[in-house]
Amino acid sequence: MHLKHIPLPSLTPYTYASHIQSFLLAPHLSLKSLPSRQRTLHPPPTPTLLTFQTPPTYTCGRREIGTLTAEQIAYLRNANTAEFHEALRGGQTTFHGPSQLTAYLILTLDAHGLTPRTYVRLLETCLIKTCAHYGVEGFVTDNPGVWTSPDDKIASVGVHLRRGVASHGVGLNVSTDLGWFERIVACGLVGKRATSLEREGVGGLRVEEVARVLAGKFAEELEGVGQVVEVGEESMGE
Repeated sequence: MHLKHIPLPSLTPYTYASHIQSFLLAPHLSLKSLPSRQRTLHPPPTPTLLTFQTPPTYTCGRREIGTLTAEQIAYLRNANTAEFHEALRGGQTTFHGPSQLTAYLILTLDAHGLTPRTYVRLLETCLIKTCAHYGVEGFVTDNPGVWTSPDDKIASVGVHLRRGVASHGVGLNVSTDLGWFERIVACGLVGKRATSLEREGVGGLRVEEVARVLAGKFAEELEGVGQVVEVGEESMGE
């Protein structure tokens, strides 16, 4: 089995990336909806990594859906310089934008010997190994995500699980304008701040390059996956 990697070019609207994610999720959920005896007759769909950058966008997690006031949403939209969307992922309000790698890993957990807990650990491990590839030490704490110090968060993790199928994923700051994070209490953590690979001393990186490194780390860590196959958006259904 291989990991299919679909890197979306340029800046991708959050809603469009979400639409593609739903398309990629469908075969996983369809198989899970079958009686167990019938499921054994079909191989699990190929795990897929969708990577992209968005225009400036704030999203809230499922616990906050419907709780933000119109005034709070208007503040986040900042005179229409940023978008705001509700998401089904875990976690609270965060930022996605240019020069940040957003990566959605879509797979069926039990096809790779994963539980929800070990899946989140796998995401964190692959982020840490990607940072290490560039000479940046990352680690986990009692708070979610990956950190470079007890107060500096370089990557966020927010997943959604349905019938044992994972969607959404991670956001890794490459050379993101960190000023956008000053408008929120990122992920609900007071007194913490965002950092990036650039801020940690690694400049000149392209998000597409970092995405390929992360894809390789996922392929190394996922049980039953031997290699990464990169395909264009036009081939994502194959």
